[in-house]
Amino acid sequence: MTPYKPMNIAYCAFATHFMNVRITHPVEAMRQLGANVAVYDKEFKFVEGWPQDEPKILILQRAFMDKESWPKAIKLAIKKGWLVVNEYDDYPENPHNAAKRAASLDWERFTMCHAVQCSTQPLHDVFKEWNPEVALFENQAYKTTQPILRTDTEIRVFFGALNRKNAWAPLIDTFNQVFAQYPQLRPIVLHDQEFFDALKSPNKIFKPTATYDKYLNFLHSCDISLQPLDDSKFNRYKSDIKFLEAAIGGLAVVASPTVYADSINHEETGLIARTPKDWKQMLSKLARDANYRKTLGGNGKKYVLRERMLMQHIHKRIDWYSDLWARRDALNARLFELYPFLKP
Repeated sequence: MTPYKPMNIAYCAFATHFMNVRITHPVEAMRQLGANVAVYDKEFKFVEGWPQDEPKILILQRAFMDKESWPKAIKLAIKKGWLVVNEYDDYPENPHNAAKRAASLDWERFTMCHAVQCSTQPLHDVFKEWNPEVALFENQAYKTTQPILRTDTEIRVFFGALNRKNAWAPLIDTFNQVFAQYPQLRPIVLHDQEFFDALKSPNKIFKPTATYDKYLNFLHSCDISLQPLDDSKFNRYKSDIKFLEAAIGGLAVVASPTVYADSINHEETGLIARTPKDWKQMLSKLARDANYRKTLGGNGKKYVLRERMLMQHIHKRIDWYSDLWARRDALNARLFELYPFLKP
């Protein structure tokens, strides 16, 4: 499959840590469709020399520019004949980035651009209030994995996330009870030293923050994935990528209803635990019943292979960029009406 017409994309990535799903994989996939894609790390930059009459899309990924820099960047892009797409995959009012947000243009940066792209329906809906041109490109799995030989004598339980204490702290006693009852369970903890320290299992293993590929290797060597997520305004806008990453490896997933209830078909492709009692019962059943564990993992993998692989969806981005380019005069006119100072 190739683009319907030439497509040139400059991807300016400002938040690159652990962003393979939003940067590396889509870029590789679009290149497979024949698009010219240049990637710049934490840098606002154009590609010089691309034909003036060919589509030129400048994607600003989580660009934390200040109130003065953002308008200047947009005006320069327009002057050079580029369309600007603001890429954002989290709720902008992130409590962990409050200082950066205060110095930025805040919500108006989603208006002062040609279009916005995001990863979830809730984000799409909130950005639509600021810009009529919003595209939803859900996070997808990029590669399948080789089958991993698993045994029933050791059942590896994966937990790997950042900033999840509000989710796991109310459940830690429950987890410890299950790990004590089923010594064949071996917790594998990535990133979260505090969670690891709170676990009482003598079988636990800690892995420090790793590259994305190593993270997937650790994850896919396990049998069960724990995905607790507390119900906060910020979390409700997150994507289901952790479910996809675990499911494509054949893991049985136990997750909170926040975010995951919209993706997991309970008791078919995974499990949704709403209370500590649910977590205890479900994790215990997975520890006891190997067939149940493998069936859930297998069903989850089939779902991802059938519906959630990136190459099944990447053409939608090329199509949308082409449509934006075809309407660039109208998109510029909208911006000039709102912000006359952007006109070159």
